[in-house]
Amino acid sequence: METIINLLLLLSGLCSPSSCVPQHSYILVNMSKTWYEAQTYCRDTCFDLATINDMEEMETVLQAVEGKYDGAMWIGLQKGWTMRWHWSLANKDFYKEGEKNSFVLDDTHYNCVTYLEGKMDSISCTYMKYSVCFDGKKSDREQYVLTTQMMTWIVAREYCRTQHTDLASVRNEDENRTIQEVAGGLQVWIGLFRDPWEWSDQTDSSFRYWTAGQQVWTEPEQTCAALLKHQSGRWGELPCKEAHAVLCNCPIQMRFIKMRISSQDPELDPNDPAVHDYILKLIKQKLSDKSTTDVFQLRWKKHPGGRVFTRQPN
Repeated sequence: METIINLLLLLSGLCSPSSCVPQHSYILVNMSKTWYEAQTYCRDTCFDLATINDMEEMETVLQAVEGKYDGAMWIGLQKGWTMRWHWSLANKDFYKEGEKNSFVLDDTHYNCVTYLEGKMDSISCTYMKYSVCFDGKKSDREQYVLTTQMMTWIVAREYCRTQHTDLASVRNEDENRTIQEVAGGLQVWIGLFRDPWEWSDQTDSSFRYWTAGQQVWTEPEQTCAALLKHQSGRWGELPCKEAHAVLCNCPIQMRFIKMRISSQDPELDPNDPAVHDYILKLIKQKLSDKSTTDVFQLRWKKHPGGRVFTRQPN
């Protein structure tokens, strides 16, 4: 670990202007507007209505707006007319190129998907089935957890998000074989579903944070999504012409710093979360010495599969 300390103190300040790319911050606009007025306002003053890509961003939003709005608050999700397939686990860094659309369905009549001995079938989301969860805090085969409690798809998704990370995705043949072994011949829910919801900025985010009673598919009426205060920020489906507070995406700057670390300890795993935390602590100490901690929020950029560091030849 001592070798990592010395290298980081030399490398942690590197950033060229070309490595700075625009990202977005959530801004609460506490003025009552219809969804369409909110869309126009956010596009004129910021970037667009808020898109929320994963649970980490959702938690950031909930902390930022807690106690600061009444009733409901619009986000950028509107019901469209085209049904699209999504994986419940929405983190874009989790999928390599092509893995989000590598699935093959035997039937596409319904909106939720079960897995049985290597095959996927769509069935009604209200059926009671076992499920396979994915746990990003574990590794290898232990990431896939069979749940032998019968649940609907919506309840299974909530259970997997609470107890683990989310319902399992089938990204490739290796994962297909692993889930088949874990399921053990049982028909189980996985994270594939379809719905007609679309984001205002055309982002293909599959993240959903509906109230417990929200179905995967409801009647094709013109409705929009809003955070509901009485549901602790869970999303509700409301008529788009109602007037509520607004959540916008507004540009900020994010800098990427590329690092190289080495260690004299051959047993050290650079992708151990404890190592990640230790390195961030060192960087924050260095920034603190420069009195710049008030403008820095640090987090790791992850490769597909959740890795931060990749091994290079000596």
